Amino acid sequence: MPVRKVSRRTFVKLGSAGVGIAALGAGLGALAQADELAPGGRTVSRTTGGSRRAIASACLQCPARCGILGFVEEGQLVKIEGNPKDFHNQGRLCAKGQAGVNHVYNPDRLLYPMRRAGSRGANLWQRVSWEEALQEVAARLAELHRSGNPDGLLFMAGLFEGTQPIVQRFARAFGTSRLCQEMHLFQSNKAIAQQLTWGSSQEINDVARSRYILNFGVNPYESHALFVPFVQRLIEGRMKGARLVTLDPRLSSTAAKSDEWLPIRPGTDGVVALAMANVIMQKGLHDLEFIRRWTNIGSAQLAEYLATFTPVMAGEISDLSPASIERIAIEFATNKPSTTLSAGGATLHAHGVQAERAVALLNAVTGNVDVPGGYCLPRTYQLAEPEPRPPEPGQALSPVQCSRLFDEIQEGKIRVENLMTFMANPAYSYPDPQLTGRVLADPNLVPFHVAVDTYVTETSVLADIILPAATYLESWDIQSTPSYELVPQVSLMQPVVKPLGESIAFHDIAIELARRIGGGMEQYFDFGSMEAYVLATASQVPGLAEAGGLKYLKENGHWHGPDARPSYRIYESEGFRTPSGKFEIISKAMEDKGFSALPDFPSLAENRKKEEQLMLVTFQWNVHTYGRTAPSMWLSEIVHENPVWIHPETAESLGISKGDLVRVSSELGDLTAKAWVTQGIHPDVIAMGACVGHWESGRVAQGKAFESKDPNTRVIWWQKHGNGTHPYRIIPLKVDPIGGSPAWMGLPVTLAKA
Repeated sequence: MPVRKVSRRTFVKLGSAGVGIAALGAGLGALAQADELAPGGRTVSRTTGGSRRAIASACLQCPARCGILGFVEEGQLVKIEGNPKDFHNQGRLCAKGQAGVNHVYNPDRLLYPMRRAGSRGANLWQRVSWEEALQEVAARLAELHRSGNPDGLLFMAGLFEGTQPIVQRFARAFGTSRLCQEMHLFQSNKAIAQQLTWGSSQEINDVARSRYILNFGVNPYESHALFVPFVQRLIEGRMKGARLVTLDPRLSSTAAKSDEWLPIRPGTDGVVALAMANVIMQKGLHDLEFIRRWTNIGSAQLAEYLATFTPVMAGEISDLSPASIERIAIEFATNKPSTTLSAGGATLHAHGVQAERAVALLNAVTGNVDVPGGYCLPRTYQLAEPEPRPPEPGQALSPVQCSRLFDEIQEGKIRVENLMTFMANPAYSYPDPQLTGRVLADPNLVPFHVAVDTYVTETSVLADIILPAATYLESWDIQSTPSYELVPQVSLMQPVVKPLGESIAFHDIAIELARRIGGGMEQYFDFGSMEAYVLATASQVPGLAEAGGLKYLKENGHWHGPDARPSYRIYESEGFRTPSGKFEIISKAMEDKGFSALPDFPSLAENRKKEEQLMLVTFQWNVHTYGRTAPSMWLSEIVHENPVWIHPETAESLGISKGDLVRVSSELGDLTAKAWVTQGIHPDVIAMGACVGHWESGRVAQGKAFESKDPNTRVIWWQKHGNGTHPYRIIPLKVDPIGGSPAWMGLPVTLAKA
């Protein structure tokens, strides 16, 4: 008979419970096994020692769509881990992904349809049945549909919900061209610049194979569009010796982990990028063959254009030394393969599109486009919708119009008859949220508002009817997100648990509303269920059906061709998806709209000497995503305050010490917060994290302790510290006229001790 081994820890536990060794019998082996660390992809019950059921799905706490496993015990979701079978995130998962459990079981979650019982914003509600709610919503929408005015419906989708095909299908089937996605607020400058330059809305930086990574304002160690999948490749590249240089006004976690940090003046990244490109051209370090064959500009013309962007000129504007600009340009060109990173710090300005195009140009000048370790085109599957497909709408709202939406509603330029919001929170997430709140509260401007949401948010509190939405952990979706393995892949989001209370996934709400609205709309939802929709979509992915189709996806959560390997320079066979088929350094589309065809920043040089005020930049905390994660207990416990970052020289000149209350004022108003005095900020810049400072969205988001079935809600210890200050309150609505993203960065402000 084999000897059973018991760890000392298990023995002490058993002994303290008064259990004799002889009495353990066959149960000892199970207890001893439960004490060992379980391998990735499985967990065991604390009470029974048995394996918990694991259901594969995809996370929706940020755009990355990491593969996850939801572990279920007795019908309850008890834990979320990364899915080891998903080569996108390779089994790794951040705190936000793990905290998805909190969203399912937050005591303040909406679980029943509600009708407003007081004035908008009073937060007084009457519970109604689904039949009553759907009847009222469908009747209003059907009347609008029959009237021949489908654009009377304005549909607003949340940060990531707008990418779900069922959302766009519902809007198209109804016939409205007025679909706005909150993601436009933060990513449209970059997406439009990329689209204009090389025909794709994003790049994939092959950083695991890079030798040199030049970072303009990105903070991937804390926040990135493809967060976990990207940062682990970045770490892999760094471990192989890649050099990382970061230009950022703030010493972010990424800047702190870089080989070199340069505190650049906000909004000047594009000028510095062009000055670096000029150095590369002047010193003959450019890739003449790539410029000649694959760009729409000659090398002589490009050199002439860049010649005005000297390191001295860029240094005066950016506060960087000309010597550093020249040195880094040479390093970037001579340590190939190299790539650039660019995002909010570079692009979320009133000239963000041009800045993004300037940074992209650096890759073309050096020939680092779609090569191993370079600046690569994304690889995805084009997922086909089930037939019949709704027709495309007429003239859709542009990102500029979506960002200026509530300003234009107030001015009467956009007329709204019915507003439907799905997980969108513009009364919190837009610049000047006070304006948005006033518009939403006015029935003359927004006669009827139905919100589909999981909480009474700053926006849904201003609705007439709220429909309780199932969380992403109770819903279906199918996506093909770009992978850093440079191989197309498909991921499945499927219900891990049944929806709580009477909450319903949006796709089921859409199907039922389409049936009730009628008028031909119902034909586009004949598939009957979202699972059938996913099945029809999956069946058209090459090779997936042979692997098992939807059954395979349900079991594994992820699929990619088993024999697929990364391929590079795909433009050589397909060309770039631009009018010229080339990498368009000169953009005729920009010129046709009255903008400079080449990246240019004339106002920066003109305004540099006029700026005497401090500049405010905002950033995303590592455990939050644009305010939508604040209802998570675990995450809000980690980050619930947002002090003002101030350089010691600035603080001393204003008589400010660490912990003092300070007043930050802009043309829109002022706010008060604590001071955080640090060397990790440009002297002319102050910084504040976003994502906190909620006044709705549940009591956890507000940092208020309360009684509930969850004992943790009684011990929200940070109630005494407060839940932070919302910096968007003082950010006025100024947008990039090309890309439409608001100017979140570099806001002129004054600072004083409160």
